[in-house]
Amino acid sequence: MLIALVLAPIVVAGDVWDTERFVELRESTARMGALGVATAAGIAAVAWALRRWPGAFCVLAFGALPFRVPVNLGGEEANLLLPLYIVIAAGVLASLVAAMRPAPEAAQPDWNEAAPPGRDDPGPTALAVRWLPWLLGGFVALYAIQSAWSEDFPKAVENVCFFFVPFAILFALLRRARWGPRVLTAVLAVIVAEALLFALVAFGEYAVGEVLWRNPEVIAANEVHTYFRVNSLFWDPNILGRYLMLALLAAAAFMVWTRRARCAWIAAAIGAILLAAIALTFSQSTLVAVLGGMVALAAVRWGLRWAAVGLATAAVAGGVLLAVSGADLNSVKSLDIRSSGRASLVRGGLDLATDRPLAGYGSGSFQVEFGRRFPEDAEGTGSVSHTEPVTVAAEQGVVGLAPYLALLAAGLGALLAVPKRLRIARTALVACFAAMVVHSLAYAGLMIDPVTWALLATGLALARHPLPGGAPAID
Repeated sequence: MLIALVLAPIVVAGDVWDTERFVELRESTARMGALGVATAAGIAAVAWALRRWPGAFCVLAFGALPFRVPVNLGGEEANLLLPLYIVIAAGVLASLVAAMRPAPEAAQPDWNEAAPPGRDDPGPTALAVRWLPWLLGGFVALYAIQSAWSEDFPKAVENVCFFFVPFAILFALLRRARWGPRVLTAVLAVIVAEALLFALVAFGEYAVGEVLWRNPEVIAANEVHTYFRVNSLFWDPNILGRYLMLALLAAAAFMVWTRRARCAWIAAAIGAILLAAIALTFSQSTLVAVLGGMVALAAVRWGLRWAAVGLATAAVAGGVLLAVSGADLNSVKSLDIRSSGRASLVRGGLDLATDRPLAGYGSGSFQVEFGRRFPEDAEGTGSVSHTEPVTVAAEQGVVGLAPYLALLAAGLGALLAVPKRLRIARTALVACFAAMVVHSLAYAGLMIDPVTWALLATGLALARHPLPGGAPAID
């Protein structure tokens, strides 16, 4: 983990060494020095805290997942997950210190030694628990290898070094963390509290008619449309919707399992607030993903029969809304208007995948290849893919798509392997993962979002090492 954290920024620096943004940074010695000292101090402080309170890593990691910090270099702005990177680096440093100065054996169980997985759910879920880390590692390695023939190598480097490497480390740290009822409760509280803060800011934006984070695209859209989209503390309203959605599903999982009526009503009120904030994002992908997560929640709580009823109801309602909207299902242009260009992107992506079905065009190459092949469609959509399976098929072909689908199946199986007595955690993890997968069908970003890795790591940790003493779920 330490080697990976050191090598990742070196690889990025080598790739962008002569770009305007990096030239400005490396020529400012004082600025680089101050930035390095501040970062090192922050990492050391968090690592010290983690040594004193090991369970705090899970809370800090989940708390840092949503936050992006805008960094301006050379006139260009990039939104980086700096708080999360600091927490991950601190976790690695704390682990390194712990390895050099181990606690007594009785106080420090071997978390590398796998407990019998899925005791309440043996069979395929046990295989999923065993194979999930290997599939994740293979996915990252394969993505890196397939960047060799990509026409957009810098994009592949960005994805590997800014997302896959640090998120893989996050996965390893969370998988080995000491989870317990208090930690799970604290994580749920932090997720919900942050979501309520995002919702409060969103309501304020809607009230004053101005977004806080001034995204030019959102501002331009608000000026020409009859509705007003909010983005709260996020750059993109769809990302705001994604994080509100996850907190909503976690609150819903608590609501359907808790034995206390008062707590259930409080969770329902929180869910209503978050749903209202989601509505103000006007994010179609988020609303569909909420439905997907709720269907998964129903399947875990009440069984597949009720989940099928919910799915059928949602499908009928969606069909009615589509018919009322006047969309022509045989017209790509008509579907483009109602899906912000998604239809053209999907059609073009499938054409790219058909051209090179075996190994694709190379990792990170979708935008370049789509713009080159379909310049007219690229003008209206920006040629940025929004459907992750189509992106994987176009960039990596069958060689990459097959492991990707296996990874999704193993991820769901590992989450279902969480002991049934941890009912709230198990339900929330399955519902949130299902919602993330559905959201990635219209907005992509499944594997480059740290939430996916955190959900899988938490589920794997609880499946392999159930809470001690037969601890029940949060009631």
